[in-house]
Amino acid sequence: MKTLVILIMVSMISYSSFSEDFESTMKQTITEMYHSQNAQKLENIAGKFYRIGQAEKDNWLPYYYAAYSYVSITYLLDDGDAIDSYLDKAQPMLDKAIELNPDESENYVLQGLIHSMRITNPMRGMKYSALSNEALEKAEKLNPENPRLWLCKAQNIFYTPSMFGGGAVKAKPVYEKAAELFDTFEPSNALWPGWGEELTTSQLASMSE
Repeated sequence: MKTLVILIMVSMISYSSFSEDFESTMKQTITEMYHSQNAQKLENIAGKFYRIGQAEKDNWLPYYYAAYSYVSITYLLDDGDAIDSYLDKAQPMLDKAIELNPDESENYVLQGLIHSMRITNPMRGMKYSALSNEALEKAEKLNPENPRLWLCKAQNIFYTPSMFGGGAVKAKPVYEKAAELFDTFEPSNALWPGWGEELTTSQLASMSE
């Protein structure tokens, strides 16, 4: 009986230490990701998130951040084929995150963003705008208070030609809604996605000039 109690205590201590190591490693890697403006470094970070996910098999967040790291690289690129290649790497990471947590709004917001980033020329607009909006509608049903959802909706409207119902005037109130929600949003935990507020603020500032 005494041996069993010792084994249980050791197991609990090991689990606690592993959880702390996971959170610490994730926090550090997330910070690195947000501060990196280098494609190679972001690709290395994506690989690190993937390896964390392989170790922490039931957690969707490492795969989510691996996908977001690849998406972040596309902001540094102009070539459509290169953008596609990184989005092709992001998609299976996000697919895994969705598989692990199919009811999480954040996953479908990122899916909407990936689709919108595929619009590298006007010929792709109709297809990928529809796919992006479809993903964002799913995200809204799961959590209409998600500020990143409204930012991505605003971005889609902003970059849609006015002749098709888009443009800055129509996007502005959606950006404003995103800004309001960023002010009140409370993350579920310390590792929760936190991107988008700075872009929302800068877009609104540019509209006020």
